[in-house]
Amino acid sequence: MNKTIASAYKRPDELFGLVLAAGESSRMGTEKQLLTYRGRTFIERAIDGFIHAGIKSIAVVLGHKYELMKSRLKTSYPPAILTMSDTEIIFAENASYKLGQFSSIRRGISAVCEKKSVDFYSGFMIQLIDRPTVEPETFKKLKEEFLNSPKSIVIPSFEMHRGHPVCISSAYIGKILELADTSSLREIINSNNEDIAYLNVCDPGIILNIDTPGEYEKIKGA
Repeated sequence: MNKTIASAYKRPDELFGLVLAAGESSRMGTEKQLLTYRGRTFIERAIDGFIHAGIKSIAVVLGHKYELMKSRLKTSYPPAILTMSDTEIIFAENASYKLGQFSSIRRGISAVCEKKSVDFYSGFMIQLIDRPTVEPETFKKLKEEFLNSPKSIVIPSFEMHRGHPVCISSAYIGKILELADTSSLREIINSNNEDIAYLNVCDPGIILNIDTPGEYEKIKGA
């Protein structure tokens, strides 16, 4: 990102969350979104992490079996529960989810922008549902680091390996929405290395992908 833009960009204190949960879970052989870890589904673990961090607006991007996923989440997070934490869940349907994760990022951002001006937010935090073992406190630490950092991208790191969730400044939203669905967020991150801050965390969950039945068996009961 242009350094003049970065230095001039005054951050508000709010972030929004993006939960990427649109895929078919083909490698798992069943809907990964609805698998459980420590009594919560993978998708609930991501939402709970955002709520723990005090993120009030959470866009959940769904695609495969959209109505089923949406119905399950509405049952898990009834209005009374959301009111208690002053949280809003925004459901975004990505009919083009087979094009890849970037299409879901663009759809989620667009859904949030339809609700409120992007200028209201300092940035956004992205979480993938295949990282269900991330500790809730990691979400909170990442948000605090982002709000206090002069950098526009904050990535957690465990033993020199970077992972998720990731925080990204709202200054990048225009560029993200300009790109095609088949692009990659990695393109933006890798081309702006000078704008990245790494947060070292004692949480191996940030780098632990759960994509196959064997990987899931290893964490069940943990």
